[in-house]
Amino acid sequence: MRKTTKSMIATFIIAISLLSLFTAKKAFPDTFGIIREGIGRDLQGITRKQAEVITAWVDARKKDIRVTANNLPVYRSAVIRENLEPDFSKPLEYLTFLKSIYHYKEVFVVNPSGTIIVSTDKNNIGKEVSSAQYFQEAIKGKTFFSDIMPSTVPIENEFGELELGLPTMFVSTQVTNEKMDVLGALVFRLDVNELIKLIIPMKATETGEIYLINKDGYMLTSSRYTADLKGDGFIKKRTTLELKVANPKTGNLTQAVQQCLKGVEGYNDTGYLDYRGTSVIGYWMWLPYLNWGLVAEIDIDEACNEVRKFFQDTTIKNLRGLMHRQVELLKMRMEGHKNNAAAIARKPQTFHFAKGVASVDEFVNALNYLEFIRDEYGYKGIFICDSAGIVRLATEKNLVNMNFSGEDYFLETKKHGVFVSDVKPSTTPILNEFGKVERNVPTLFVSAVIKDNDGAFAGVVVFRVDTMELNKLMQSMEIGESGETYLINSDGVLITESRFVIELKRKEMIKTRTALELKGISPKSGRLTKGISECLSGSEGYDVTGYPDYRGVPVIGTWCWIPEYEWGVIVEIDLDEAFRKSSAFWGIKQYF
Repeated sequence: MRKTTKSMIATFIIAISLLSLFTAKKAFPDTFGIIREGIGRDLQGITRKQAEVITAWVDARKKDIRVTANNLPVYRSAVIRENLEPDFSKPLEYLTFLKSIYHYKEVFVVNPSGTIIVSTDKNNIGKEVSSAQYFQEAIKGKTFFSDIMPSTVPIENEFGELELGLPTMFVSTQVTNEKMDVLGALVFRLDVNELIKLIIPMKATETGEIYLINKDGYMLTSSRYTADLKGDGFIKKRTTLELKVANPKTGNLTQAVQQCLKGVEGYNDTGYLDYRGTSVIGYWMWLPYLNWGLVAEIDIDEACNEVRKFFQDTTIKNLRGLMHRQVELLKMRMEGHKNNAAAIARKPQTFHFAKGVASVDEFVNALNYLEFIRDEYGYKGIFICDSAGIVRLATEKNLVNMNFSGEDYFLETKKHGVFVSDVKPSTTPILNEFGKVERNVPTLFVSAVIKDNDGAFAGVVVFRVDTMELNKLMQSMEIGESGETYLINSDGVLITESRFVIELKRKEMIKTRTALELKGISPKSGRLTKGISECLSGSEGYDVTGYPDYRGVPVIGTWCWIPEYEWGVIVEIDLDEAFRKSSAFWGIKQYF
């Protein structure tokens, strides 16, 4: 009896002092199941978001190559077919520029017989690539995105050394002239590391990771355990194309990979052995359009132990992790727009059109040129100003001959080369998000300098960016029932949409939209909310105790200022949901 009593007391003390989930599992068996299911749902969310990021990157590369091929400096058909071009210096200069700003490994042109005739790598000129799938598919008229494969020529690796067999990948498309005669194929050799950079790191966890696999079950991206895998002899240099994702105890592909390769999307929340032989919880999905699979995993021990530390410290860590990722994605998106503007500004056609067009036929061709770029990249409009700021060509025909020499996107671009404006009301009628034409629609401009052959200032090309793109980016992460991410400008005014638009309209706080209408003021104090006020001071911070937001509702939040664009990112969730609706486990998704 005495031993039994002591044992019971000891067990009780250990359970209380460790706050172990083991107790919860015994007392509330359903709770443990809810936790596991919640983690599975959260891994699903991060996997699907990762798939969106990768798909967007692939689509962007396809758009880049189609735009480049369509506007490639004009070659005579016979020149490419017969390989008689005496001087490829101008097109090579442009291709080298593209390679640099988009971080490609190589850009080259192949003639219809399959011979490389222009390349940023002079060692590859004259090579015969007719058997390569990227050539065969492109010459048929397809825009082709290859699998990751070992390189057949030495290329520079991540250490700056030339390496044969380095993982590489290609995107290619057909090159035609105005008569649609096939002149050959344009090919971009992509840097696999640029794909690896897109993989969302689970830095807030000690064991969580997400990775890509190919149709043979080999890892295509980096493992967070690369150093350990090298030490154990599983890989020599890197996990990409070296590590087969198999259970080391059986030699068979892991459960996640086996299911993924069958095209099954699913998860295991009870645990299975990964490529280290460690028990993990995982989610997987197959991307049929790329022949790749995505797998997200976390050690089952960490996943369950971390749940008990969910409140407060973990919640704010989740929000900050989400905010940093949104800032990264926003910067990547804007950098992409700046690169696009710089690339288009460098095209000979753009410089030519900055001087005006001389005939109706030339005007039609020029307009087709701009409309193709606009439609490929999804811009609202594009216009070209001459050196005096006069619009010479525009997809918005009402802008032609207007003088924009006093606009910031002309003046600042002239100073800095490339410029991103603030979000501002449109001064001319444009199509709004509801399909109606009106003035004062929130709009954003990205512009780049056009130079003549001597490098002198010749004008500016301006892209009108659809601000709905910013809204979609800010709303792409779901944060429970009340959480949201939004952008503010230097006046504390929202420049993206609130998830509470209907409520704000009903209260007559806005008329049409929150962008440029709603200032982030707490209705209780009449002053900027704490999150917005501190963000405008240029600091990064958070508040986990709660403060009233622009609705007057107590929230916890985190904020960050982006000085290069003079925008602030705010992430908030209602205090009540964050700390009282614990069964929702909303934050685990953002934690990963």
